[in-house]
Amino acid sequence: MRIDIHCHAIGKGTDIKKTDTEIYFNPYDNQLLFTRLLYAKLEQDLINMDADLNADQQISTDEYFSLLFTLLSTSEELDGIVLLALDALYSPEDGELDTKKTDLWVSNRFLSEKVKELNNQLRDKGSDKKFYFGASVNPNRKDWKKELEYVIHQTDAVLVKLIPSAQHIHLMNKKHRDFYKALNSAQIPLLCHVGPEYSFPEGIRKKELDCYRNLEKPLECGVRVIAAHCATPVFPIIEKNVIREFSIFMEAANSGSTQLWADTSALSLSTRIPFIQEIVVTFPSKWLIHGSDFPIPIDSWPHLPLITHGITPAEYVRICKTKNPFDRDIRIKQVHGFDNTIMENAEKVLRLP
Repeated sequence: MRIDIHCHAIGKGTDIKKTDTEIYFNPYDNQLLFTRLLYAKLEQDLINMDADLNADQQISTDEYFSLLFTLLSTSEELDGIVLLALDALYSPEDGELDTKKTDLWVSNRFLSEKVKELNNQLRDKGSDKKFYFGASVNPNRKDWKKELEYVIHQTDAVLVKLIPSAQHIHLMNKKHRDFYKALNSAQIPLLCHVGPEYSFPEGIRKKELDCYRNLEKPLECGVRVIAAHCATPVFPIIEKNVIREFSIFMEAANSGSTQLWADTSALSLSTRIPFIQEIVVTFPSKWLIHGSDFPIPIDSWPHLPLITHGITPAEYVRICKTKNPFDRDIRIKQVHGFDNTIMENAEKVLRLP
């Protein structure tokens, strides 16, 4: 199966007490200028994809999932998409919910039910495509054991997703050891953001928490780990390129059986073009897993023919004509030289039902 393991669930709920039935989104009491501009761009991109069904210039939760359904249904490249939950921010000190710094909360209960609903719609349409549920449990929360038990035993979660900076998680803290052991015991992989995180105000403020070296602790506990974005910089001028250092870290982690993978999400960003060829050459395909990071922009125009790693005019025209952003992301990576096998590596890692 050809699976995209990295697609975000977003919505427009405003009541933090109703996260079982709606996505909570409220960055306005904690926002930075960059994230304000980013959110506006993402919403406009979705409007341009005809997601704004009631023409109110906003994308509701239902409209977003309707768009995802259409995009997977019509995809020529994908068999499935993993939709990612995002747990709230809980204080590392006392485990209490931090409502001010929680800007986006996609609860496991909401998303697991939404995935079932979408898959029922796909079956009714006669499609064998499928959405998969990617859970998120913040190990800082007081009741993490109860929440993880729910994810393991009452859902079809294929992975657990964490963004350490946005969720204030110190991965190397020894108090998380039992959390990692529980993941290992359940054979649920950890998809963890590494590298710069500009989508959340706390991601910018707590960037040190997203260092790839912090993956040492879950790896020590036997967890299968997927490092998002291959640890690449977002802005080449202001950020250090650690691709080579990260590849050495991967080699050490995979000296026996493969335990650490990296996903290719958000590599189609125009600012990451300078790093793509280095990634293709540096990382073996058997360690890479396909992901898009949708709705992060997937632009075709910057991948210029003859200038960008030898892309031909015909290849450039094809990706520019590809309307479906999931298909466009795959075709961009193909012309840059990523092996097609990365599309199928998810089956080797995910806890598939």
